[in-house]
Amino acid sequence: MPEGRQVQQMFSAIAGRYDVLNHVLSGGMDFWWWWRMARMSGAGPGKRFLDVAAGTGDSSLALARRGAEVISTDFTHAMLRLGPPKFARQGLAGLIWGSSDADAQGLPFRNACFDGLTISYGIRNVEHRPRAYGEFLRVLRPGGQLTILEFSTPVLPGLKAFYTWYSRRVLPRIGAWISGDASAYTYLPESIRTFPDQRSLAAELEAAGFRGVRWTNLTGGIVALHTALK
Repeated sequence: MPEGRQVQQMFSAIAGRYDVLNHVLSGGMDFWWWWRMARMSGAGPGKRFLDVAAGTGDSSLALARRGAEVISTDFTHAMLRLGPPKFARQGLAGLIWGSSDADAQGLPFRNACFDGLTISYGIRNVEHRPRAYGEFLRVLRPGGQLTILEFSTPVLPGLKAFYTWYSRRVLPRIGAWISGDASAYTYLPESIRTFPDQRSLAAELEAAGFRGVRWTNLTGGIVALHTALK
C-alpha cells in the first residue's frame, strides 16, 4: 500500500474528474450508496456530524440533505475544495471546514463534540486504522455512531467472480482513460483486494472499543455499510 503522502498526491491528480469516474465506474450506483449511508447514519436536524475523508463532498451532501450540520475533512485539499460549491448550488446550510492536515489519524477537534462520524471509501486508505479508530472514539459523544461506507467482499459467488474480473481488467482501463492517471486506478482494485472483509472489519472495530457493531451489504457486498456505537 502506498504511504499517506503518495495516496494524497494520487487523489490530488484525479480530483477534477473524480466525480465523473465514480458515476461511470459504479454505473450510477454511487448515488444510492450515498443515500443509504446517510439514512443509516442517523443524520438529521440538530445533529452535528463529522465527515472524514469527505473527498469532493458527495457524502457530506447526503448528510446535509437530511438536515444535519456537517463538517467535512480530508487530507487532500484538491478534493475538499470542490465541496463548498456543491452546497452553494443546492442551497444547503452546511459548515464546510477543510485542511490538508485533517488526517483521520489526528483529527483537530476537541473530545466528544460530534453526534455522528462518517467515512466513505476512506478507511481503506488510512495507514494505521487503529489510530484512526481511536480518534473517531475520541471526537464522538457518548452514544454517538460511526458509519463506514466501503468497498467490500461480494457475497454472491457469481458476482464475486465478475467483480474480480471487472476491477482488475476493466476498471483500471476506464479509470486511466478518463482520469489520465493509470496508477490511481491500478491502486484501487489492489487496495480493495487486500482490505479486510465484512466480518474482519467488524472485529477491528470491536477490538478498538466500539460496541453494537453491525454491517449491511449493498449491491451483493460490492460495498458494505458498517455501523458502530461509542
